[in-house]
Amino acid sequence: MRHPLWKDLLQDIRRRLPLRRRHRLLLVSCACAAMSLPALAEPPTARYAPAQLRMAEIELEHAAAAKARGDLALAERFAAQAELDARLAWTMTNSAVLREEALALLRDAAALKPR
Repeated sequence: MRHPLWKDLLQDIRRRLPLRRRHRLLLVSCACAAMSLPALAEPPTARYAPAQLRMAEIELEHAAAAKARGDLALAERFAAQAELDARLAWTMTNSAVLREEALALLRDAAALKPR
């Protein structure tokens, strides 16, 4: 049930504003509401981003171990996979903390790749 003040406000708008202006007001308010919603909402994939980051960390550990053993081809593959997983995790969330972790993993993976 609407609050009584809403009823008074709507009647006041109907009396004072012509129909064309009411439509414009409605369109502008809907457009503003629609523009602000995506910025506030977290993507549905956000809950999987931490697991994706963990996968990137594991791949990075494997890359470091392979490089320490001298298997540079395998280290490069693991580093490339870690980079991919970190990029995917970055795109899965709007969280600044998770995105910063993903960027740090990207830098580490790039450092492990042979040039």
